[in-house]
Amino acid sequence: MDGNIANASYAFFILTAVFSLPSISRIAKRPWRVKTVYEGLYEDDDGVATEESMSKFSTKGQFAVISGASGLGLAVSFALAVFATVRREKDFSDLCLVQVWLLFPAWLLDTALEEGIIIKFQRASYNLASCCFIAILAWMTLLGQMPGEPDSTVLVVCSVTQVVAVFTIATAIFLIERRPDVYRPDGRVVERQYQSSLWARYTFSWSSEILDLAATKLIDNDDMPAPDTSFRSNYIKAKFREISLKPTLKLWALLLWTFWYPLAWQWSLIAISTLFDVAPQFAMLKLLQFLEARQGFDAIDPQAWLWVAAMFAVTVGSTIIDHRIFWLMMCDIAIPMRSILTALIFEKMMKLKNIKEPPKIEESKDAPKLPNGNTDDAPKSKDKPEAQTQQDIVNMFAVDTNLVAVFGANNQFYLNFVCRVILAIAFLWYLVGWESMLAGMASMCILYPINHMLGRRYANYQKALMKARDGKTTVITEALNGIRQIKFSAIERQWTEKIDEVREKELQKIWETRLNNILMGVASDFTPVLFAVFALATYTYIHGDLLPSIAFTAMSLFIQLEGLTGMIPMLLVFGVNAKVSADRIDNFLARPEKPENTYPGDSVSFDKAVISFPSDAEKGDEDRFILRDINLEFPNGALSVISGPTGSGKSLLLAAMLGEAEVLSGNIRVPRPPPIQERFDNKATSANWILPTAIAFVSQTPWIENATIKNNILFGLPFDSKRYNEVISACALTKDLAMFEDGDSTEVGAQGISLSGGQKWRLTLARAFYSRAGILILDDVFSALDAHVGKEIYDKAMTGPLSEGRTRILVTHHVQLVLPRAKYAVRLGARGTLEHAGLTEELRQTGSYEDIMDADDSTINVTDTETGASSAITLQEPLPSSVVPIVVDETPAPAKPTPKKLVEDEHREVGGVKKSVYLTYLRATGGFPFWSFVFVIYIAAQSLSMGRSWWIKIWTATYEHSKGQVTSVAHSYTMQTQMFSPIFSSSSINVQSSNSTLGYYLGIYVAISAASVVVAGARYYFIYSGSLRASRNVFQKMTYSVLHTPLRWLDTVPTGRILNRFTADFQNLDSQLAMNFAYVAGTTLEIVGILIAAFFISPYMILLSVVLLVICAQITRRYLGGARSIKRLESIQKSPMISHFGSSLEGLSTIRAFSNADTFIGRAYGLIDSFSVATWHNQLFNGWVGFRMAMVGSIFSSAVAAFVVSTRGVDASLAGFALAFALDYRNAAIRAIRLLASTELDMNAAERIFEYADLETEPQGGIENLRASWPEQGKLEVRDLEVGYAADLPSILKGLTFTAASNQRIGVVGRTGAGKSTLSLALFRFLEARKGSIVIDGVDISTIKLHDLRTRLAIIPQDPVLFSGTIRSNLDPFDEFSDVQLREALQRVHLVPSSDSTPMPEAQQVVAESSVTTSSTAFTVDLDSKSNINIFLSLSSPISSSGSNLSQGQKQLLCLARSILSRPRLLLLDEATSAVDMMTDALIQRSIREEFSNTTLLVVAHRLSTVADFDRILVMRDGVAAEFGSPKELLQKEDGIFKGMVAQSGEKEELEKSILEL
Repeated sequence: MDGNIANASYAFFILTAVFSLPSISRIAKRPWRVKTVYEGLYEDDDGVATEESMSKFSTKGQFAVISGASGLGLAVSFALAVFATVRREKDFSDLCLVQVWLLFPAWLLDTALEEGIIIKFQRASYNLASCCFIAILAWMTLLGQMPGEPDSTVLVVCSVTQVVAVFTIATAIFLIERRPDVYRPDGRVVERQYQSSLWARYTFSWSSEILDLAATKLIDNDDMPAPDTSFRSNYIKAKFREISLKPTLKLWALLLWTFWYPLAWQWSLIAISTLFDVAPQFAMLKLLQFLEARQGFDAIDPQAWLWVAAMFAVTVGSTIIDHRIFWLMMCDIAIPMRSILTALIFEKMMKLKNIKEPPKIEESKDAPKLPNGNTDDAPKSKDKPEAQTQQDIVNMFAVDTNLVAVFGANNQFYLNFVCRVILAIAFLWYLVGWESMLAGMASMCILYPINHMLGRRYANYQKALMKARDGKTTVITEALNGIRQIKFSAIERQWTEKIDEVREKELQKIWETRLNNILMGVASDFTPVLFAVFALATYTYIHGDLLPSIAFTAMSLFIQLEGLTGMIPMLLVFGVNAKVSADRIDNFLARPEKPENTYPGDSVSFDKAVISFPSDAEKGDEDRFILRDINLEFPNGALSVISGPTGSGKSLLLAAMLGEAEVLSGNIRVPRPPPIQERFDNKATSANWILPTAIAFVSQTPWIENATIKNNILFGLPFDSKRYNEVISACALTKDLAMFEDGDSTEVGAQGISLSGGQKWRLTLARAFYSRAGILILDDVFSALDAHVGKEIYDKAMTGPLSEGRTRILVTHHVQLVLPRAKYAVRLGARGTLEHAGLTEELRQTGSYEDIMDADDSTINVTDTETGASSAITLQEPLPSSVVPIVVDETPAPAKPTPKKLVEDEHREVGGVKKSVYLTYLRATGGFPFWSFVFVIYIAAQSLSMGRSWWIKIWTATYEHSKGQVTSVAHSYTMQTQMFSPIFSSSSINVQSSNSTLGYYLGIYVAISAASVVVAGARYYFIYSGSLRASRNVFQKMTYSVLHTPLRWLDTVPTGRILNRFTADFQNLDSQLAMNFAYVAGTTLEIVGILIAAFFISPYMILLSVVLLVICAQITRRYLGGARSIKRLESIQKSPMISHFGSSLEGLSTIRAFSNADTFIGRAYGLIDSFSVATWHNQLFNGWVGFRMAMVGSIFSSAVAAFVVSTRGVDASLAGFALAFALDYRNAAIRAIRLLASTELDMNAAERIFEYADLETEPQGGIENLRASWPEQGKLEVRDLEVGYAADLPSILKGLTFTAASNQRIGVVGRTGAGKSTLSLALFRFLEARKGSIVIDGVDISTIKLHDLRTRLAIIPQDPVLFSGTIRSNLDPFDEFSDVQLREALQRVHLVPSSDSTPMPEAQQVVAESSVTTSSTAFTVDLDSKSNINIFLSLSSPISSSGSNLSQGQKQLLCLARSILSRPRLLLLDEATSAVDMMTDALIQRSIREEFSNTTLLVVAHRLSTVADFDRILVMRDGVAAEFGSPKELLQKEDGIFKGMVAQSGEKEELEKSILEL
């Protein structure tokens, strides 16, 4: 035997011994008489096994097989050793393989004695190395020089037996299951990746069950296994947090350290994979050398068949390693990395300073000066990333996290690129010498500056693109949030243009980026062409001739380098995208968090505090609203009242108590609530329900979750039926719940869209009173309530049993209602000054009490005492005490129907993507002419690529000695081929061209290559242009559809669901869908070319190709059946995340006040995991189909090799071509099928977009010649109107009839649910009449165009809607009025000073009072101190999205000013001044009477005083006009509803007096 084999056997013995030392050591130390028994159920971080799963788990069979095969191998090795000893003279090794086999019993015994399940599996897997050593030694023995017969037979039999034995051992080890099935606490089985055997894991077989399940049903998250800890977001995020590195390190460094192990393992596999890439060619080379050397035909030549087996082994090994790399990059790196980043973003969002700062507006050159010296504009904006808005956060988690994760996964391409380039250059160095290599490298230096410049430009383009995407998302989100106002005002066209404008900016950036990509590709592809010219010309100059063997081999390597340089643009794109996104996330994570700016204390108190709203900008105090020198001490367990005019800083004072304000000086003390983990809410009883230091908060704008009424009230607390019923009753929700078909199980929609304004307030108030908080901070809860309802809530909730022992701090304008029973009062001035503060008893002594009462009293005085009889209020239609129209029993009645869902589950298609979706998209790109032209371009590109190969054949055929030379296929991933391109060679081609020179052939080769590069660039140019054309057209259609769809659809579809399509789905449409079609076309042409070429070699090759395609098609069919369902599930998982992110950001102050941040973070973890599970299974199925198709391809190539060996008459040349074809066909066929599958799955994005592009829209037809002056008089006639919200819902208006004469003021009153808001929707035709009609000035509104109707009427809703921009842009979005008119409108609503009395004093005015009395001491206000500037003095003052930098009252007044400008003939006001103070309201009512004297007014009112002097009062009840007449007529009506409402209002005498005086 060869001495090298003997040396190798000893070397492997040493290695095996090293591997076996731990086993031998453990055996030696083991107490032999003590047997450890594994007791109990298996448990690990993933979950706990069950008795059933433990009983199914067994490894005895596998270890029995291992023992038997080990004994057989050891016995055969002894026999071979004896034989070698006897035949020593034949040069056999002394021990051969015995020394390796002898160590098997050591690790086998060690493994068998181990009782730990995981350790046993690990030790068995660890010793696969010994199996590999034995297999390699046996293989070397068979490949070595064989002795003569009969010795060779003995050697072959023994070696083959050992190979079979070691193969059996390895197979048994591969079939050992790692652990039993484990389950989560909720009973879901944990993903079986780490339960499965090595075989199941490496072949992805464990996924077959879920793949088949997904093919048979519409699968949901509940149908899939629970995630294991490797991608469970809370677990991996905690591991990330545990990294003890410097906090100043960049995000990428922390991620690198977190994922160092999978990255290192991935890089190791890449190094091995690089060797495996050349292994099939090496096996083919050896087989061809054998064929060249053999003299006669022998179908059973052992050495030839060994190389056939070797080809199969290396292709299988390459497949396994490649798919392990794929699995590592996607599921061990990309998905966990994305989950970590998403979790970090959400956690950071929950800790951010709650900044409502408006956007910066660039300075105007001609900005007029204000009296205070400021210019009429905002400060210049700084180009600084602001990443705290909902839109920025949505983009970060939807786009940026994915880009960073993709880079983390694909980092292996960089190492792969380096390894391949080094191998190629080393081979070229060996082939043409160092001089030629240096010449070629010089050519690369020529193009390096161009590539570098293009790379830097791409980075800049990418940053601009991300900024444009942020802008688009911001505008779309704002439009969706303000969609009601947009539709009420019929400004859909203007908003469509605004959205299209930002979309066009995004498309322009995409186009610039893609053109840059084309240039990078062209520059990269020219690099190897120049390399070839310089290197070969230098070689010819030095050596005087160029042998065809050198030329042909060098050309193959140059084409391989071409493929590698083609990777450069992709690598640059990955790197730059990740860098930009990582920086954005890093900047966001570095943003300031909400500081602990309050100190622990026994009560809520302020000590010389100077506070302002949070801000990130560097600006002086003169630009901020500031409350100065605040000294307050709120008493515990009592009611405290804060009042003041609109915009005086009341909400800021509450924000300071919650720690949400910025404390510039002084200090604030607030009791610290107990940590959530120490509250033990699930064990709370009525005796210990109230936690004195816990806080509950009701914000100025009600924040409501998209859940049921009951869940909104519970807010995560356990259900206590007694307390729940008390809260329902105290918050006047009993009758409301009775009206809902599903009671408290009614879904309220996003932000309580299905509730009226009063219901929203009472629901949030019920949440606060049900909570365990001992401190209730309430912001203006009475503004949206009817007078009698507010009185009832004040008596039953605010001062009733539920408030006993609770500290209640209430902001309100209804001072007359609440102050008499309050213990502490605070009065703020118009410019952020503290006018009065102290105990009410002390304030009465100083006279300040009356000042506070008078300040908020327009005309009405209410006398009330704690014991007064007027405290008791009786509802108009009280329900019997026994009637509770909600289900509060813990065991619901079995007959109760399933509650209806307001927000339906997102729709998912079933089965394959419809042909109509493909046709719609292809038509959008340009249709048949466009794709026909593209197909011609692809044919030209493929022809040039084949022509280049053909030219090489002609070139090499000119040399007589080149006949018979064969070259392998060069694999190229370049722009010219995109996929693999075969280079054919035939021994029969010989074109005589004795006069040809190197320059001639090289010049034509360069010309063909250059043409190929140019055509490839043109191909991508047209594909990109078609892609953007489709994106533009489809986006415009979807925008139109969404903005014109009925309001009911918008109310029932979460904003996050729509945003998901506008962001993630359109990113797919913009970036890769058209390219998928292009790749499919290119690969199809490639396969057609290969099949045509194969036909000239052997018809049997066509048969084999067809068989392979059929098998792959069956695999693909099974794959697509399940993958479609998973891909669609993955597509809808982002929508709940977007909605949760947005809802949590809007309710940030409320969530933090309730100390519920951890609960919402936990929900975010669940949503992240649901998304990760869908993505993980999608990648799992990709691995499943890819592995199987690659294995089929390996079998095919090996079958071709077997065909070559066993067929007579096949020489080396023909065999080489056949094998090269087989290897290339394998890759091309697999690639084509995967691309087809990928295209269908990616069409899911188009499918979802087209679904929203084809929504039912509101009818736009109507009278074409409607007179331009309509309506001239504003006369409104409602006749027998019957209206409902949906076809399957009952009517809300049930025959409403009334008439409003021209210029009349009609007050609309009635309890919640009477139909007041429905009337406004019907008036603007958001709800079509089922019966009856609405006629305005003789025209039935159902016959006119919606645009005409809505532009000629006007509404001011209770929830005002403002858009980001300036005061000017919100008042006059289309530049229709002058600045003088705008300022006059602001004066009319008393937002800026005028000659009339106003609560907004001018800048030079100061507070008359010089001192303020507190409960303990008197202090003086510094009259020289800076006062807060009225931002409404400047029309260019910035407004945040939704007007979040304004108070609720200021927003209402701004909307009223907007209506004053439009001067409609018919105006509907839905409690348009509910949030302003009483004095301002009185002034506003006077302005309304003056400004709208020629307008018919319909005013929905909760304050009866608002409509007491109106011409008519419409009292609605149960959808009909219960009463209609003048206030005096209705007041004089005995037992009248209106008269009863006046009696219950708490202001009876004043109302009666004002009405009777009319």
